Amino acid sequence: MKKNYKRIVAIVLCVMMMFSCTSAVSFAAETTEISFASVGDSISKGFYNALNNIVEGLVSAICKIYPNPPSWMNLSDYDSDEIGFLPGHEIYQTEAGEDNHWSLGYASVSIVPEDVDSGEYNLGRDLNNKMAKGVYDDQRIRVVVIDDNSGEGAVVIGSIDALGVTSTDARAIRMAVVEYCEEQGIDVASVNICATHSHSALDTQGVSTGFFDKLLGNFFYNAMGKEESLSGFEAADYFKSYFISQSVEAVKAAIADMEAGTLSFASVDCSEIIHDKRDLIAKEDIPETACFKFVSESGEETYIADISCHPTSFSASNGLVSSDYIYALDNYIKAQTNGNVVMVAGALGQLSRDIEVDTTGMTEWEDMGAEAKYLGEAFGAYIINAEYEELAPVLNVTHRELFVYPENSILTLACEIRLVNNRCFVDANGDCCMATEMGYVEFGNKVGLALFPAEFYPETFWGNDITGNVTWDGTEWQYDSLHDSVDGVKVYCVSLANDEIGYVLTDNNFAFMGHIIGEEIADEVLSVGKHTGSFLVGEYYEMIEDYVK
Repeated sequence: MKKNYKRIVAIVLCVMMMFSCTSAVSFAAETTEISFASVGDSISKGFYNALNNIVEGLVSAICKIYPNPPSWMNLSDYDSDEIGFLPGHEIYQTEAGEDNHWSLGYASVSIVPEDVDSGEYNLGRDLNNKMAKGVYDDQRIRVVVIDDNSGEGAVVIGSIDALGVTSTDARAIRMAVVEYCEEQGIDVASVNICATHSHSALDTQGVSTGFFDKLLGNFFYNAMGKEESLSGFEAADYFKSYFISQSVEAVKAAIADMEAGTLSFASVDCSEIIHDKRDLIAKEDIPETACFKFVSESGEETYIADISCHPTSFSASNGLVSSDYIYALDNYIKAQTNGNVVMVAGALGQLSRDIEVDTTGMTEWEDMGAEAKYLGEAFGAYIINAEYEELAPVLNVTHRELFVYPENSILTLACEIRLVNNRCFVDANGDCCMATEMGYVEFGNKVGLALFPAEFYPETFWGNDITGNVTWDGTEWQYDSLHDSVDGVKVYCVSLANDEIGYVLTDNNFAFMGHIIGEEIADEVLSVGKHTGSFLVGEYYEMIEDYVK
């Protein structure tokens, strides 16, 4: 009886999830204990696949009826140069030039509005209009600007404490930075805006800003060609413009802070404090953390850490803004080294903390942030104590623009009702497609960062073996690990770079709603579609082949 009840609850929740695009599905493990083995694997999968088709058909029908926003351009009219795409460096350097040397600048700026406790600002996590009541620690953008002074142009890496940042807003920041650099005579080749994926930060995307109000109100606004926002969303609109302007100022400050120095790298095993909530990835297969350490001529240290662990230690249910363990990591680095840190999200999937914190004797306030503090300090200790190897002053960067056709109409609907503002277009057949991008940044011809516009699952980046060949459709994943995708270079994944288009699994383990109702945790309902993994990985290999010659 208990299992049947949980099955009914899960199915009802899945139907409700038709209207979700970007909030994480954490209820799965708590609402189901169904075992496919107990009901027959093929029957269960057949049922779930049929349900998937029904839901997709319903949402697709709504999308066809719903008027497109007036901001959606015809794809034939698109000009990437006018909308903030940067291709990167023209030349792939294989060795350091005579005048090459590293220089780096850092800045950190809060993006929390002064009136955050007004009750008008949304916390970005679910469709429940949870409003911020105050601030527990902070929400910031941290920026590094790095250059090898080869004349090819600097690279900007900014990371915002947020669930995600859409391409529209990332490119708005980029275009303002490029305009500033042109005015100042500064060569910049790549401007990247990433998200830490904090679940307890103010909503930078729009996912928490009145789904049903927008579903109904924007039907008429779109039909009438009105581009302005609905009444009642003034605070959300203000926060969008505020975090964009603060981000631009942070990049400017980082450029002004640039100083010569040395850059080193270390790969760190943090698996002791990380685990896979699906229990598909063993401890020994948890991706290592890529760490960079820059030491300026004045002695200041700046770290860049590519961490594959969800910042979900701090509960958003208390209504307080928090950047989760990133805040504690930042404070720890400052306390131990008087230095700086930028965290970018790795191949996250369902990788989360694996820690126990004794809160005995703590105040209620301390208890709220205890796990985040412990985790941030633990990561900080790993990063500081790593054995770093110096990198030659060679910086390479390339980007590839992509057009993604959603196979999952839930994302299309979210864009149509203007819940999120991903940049969408209509092709000659009247179909919706999204402009997004990927990138590759390489340091010293030794270490690379593959920048993806989505939340990658570890097995999609690191290869099928990491999952123990657990698949939904029984087929093979056709790609090896991207870690060795460039000869002589160790490549690491950066998720949520320059856009947020949802989760990316291997095609063969994509089940849409099947995994939500079934025994495994997955978020396919929040994805562009089944073939997004193979599409992005295939495009990545083509980008690398075109650039690394």
